[in-house]
Formats: sequence, structure tokens, C-alpha cells
Amino acid sequence: MKKLTLLTAVLAASAACSFQTQVLAMEHDQMMGHGGKGAMAQGQATEATHGTGVINSVDAEGGSVNITHEPIPALSWPAMTMDLPVTDAVDLSGVSAGDRVDFAIILGSDNVYRITELKRPD
Repeated sequence: MKKLTLLTAVLAASAACSFQTQVLAMEHDQMMGHGGKGAMAQGQATEATHGTGVINSVDAEGGSVNITHEPIPALSWPAMTMDLPVTDAVDLSGVSAGDRVDFAIILGSDNVYRITELKRPD
């Protein structure tokens, strides 16, 4: 009986963790603009939205950065860490991990947010 109770508790905890992970993944996908209502409810931005953050890593070959940014109220995004692609106009050779940066982001026609400007503050 104790084994059955313990097994039930373990299965319930596992299911709860799995559900929470799925919810967090969905929230992140929505914020990235992959068809969820998180990005769409705010309306697609036709102008760049600005943010501030710290670069964690740069993937110059892949054309993206991992950034921990402050909240972006215009997009209803909380502070978070995420990978963001950059447009061809962004020169990643001028930034590296640990740099504090200001950036502009825009939602593309493919429903993916991309950094269009990236610079270290003066």
C-alpha cells in the first residue's frame, strides 16, 4: 500500500512538472511570435521596438545572440533570457558576451522577432 501511495505521488509530481514545462515553453514561443496570442494580441509592430539587455553569447555564424533583456512593455514581454536572430544589417563583431547593449527589434513577415540594431550605450 505504501508503495502504491509513493508511486502515485511520484507520478503526480512528474505530471505537474511536465505540464509546467509545457506551459513555459508555450509562453516563450508566443513571445517569440510563433503564432501564439502573446505576440499577436499586442498587434504586429511595424516600427522597431527598443530594449536594453546584456549579451550572454554571440553566434556570428548563425546570426543570433543570446540576451538577457529588461522588460519590454511595448511587447508585454517580461525580463527574460532568449536567443534572438539578427538581420544582415547587424554587425556582431562589435559585441561580445558580457556587453550591455541597446537594441531594436521588429516582428518580420514570417512572424519571428529579429534584432535590427544592436549597440553598446555611449
